[in-house]
Amino acid sequence: MNIFKNILIFAVSLTFLFIMIYRSPVVEKDKPRGMPRHSEVVIHSDTLYLDSLKLPLKKIPKVAQLHEVAKVAIGRWAKLFTVLKIEESGHDGQYSVYALKYNNLVGMRYPNFRKTTAIRRGYSNYCVFDHWYDCMIDFNYYMEHTENVFVKKYQRKPKTDKEMIRFMHGSYNIYSVWYSDVFWLLDNFKYD
Repeated sequence: MNIFKNILIFAVSLTFLFIMIYRSPVVEKDKPRGMPRHSEVVIHSDTLYLDSLKLPLKKIPKVAQLHEVAKVAIGRWAKLFTVLKIEESGHDGQYSVYALKYNNLVGMRYPNFRKTTAIRRGYSNYCVFDHWYDCMIDFNYYMEHTENVFVKKYQRKPKTDKEMIRFMHGSYNIYSVWYSDVFWLLDNFKYD
């Protein structure tokens, strides 16, 4: 009798679980069934989904779309990622060789002391990523590491993107033209 009771409880639980997983009052077109629907990045096969965005991972999206994904995937440093993407690999349709060959949108170098999503080192130690979203996640790892170094040095978190660029200048990029370009881009950013 106990065995039948346990089987019945298991069957009812399994049925309930099946109903909860597969019932969906609103199914968005072309989005895999059962995927989260709002403000969450979902990777399915070779496609990234975020709200109404459906982006192929092997093709670099437009800057505005990258920024929408960065706001969820990176958070506080999304604007900085987008600005650095424009500076390092170009605006829509104007992509650097590192962006095209390595999926490296922001000039990330292969790290020695932090976690990374890079699959290998490329020319001049530039990171090679499987797709553009891995570059975005790697940038987030870089920013976590850099923010921790900033906190150790100043005993506080950086207040602005510009303060972080001042801190990064010299280690991330040594050129003064890069520094002034990034400041100009931060001042004239239009995607927020």
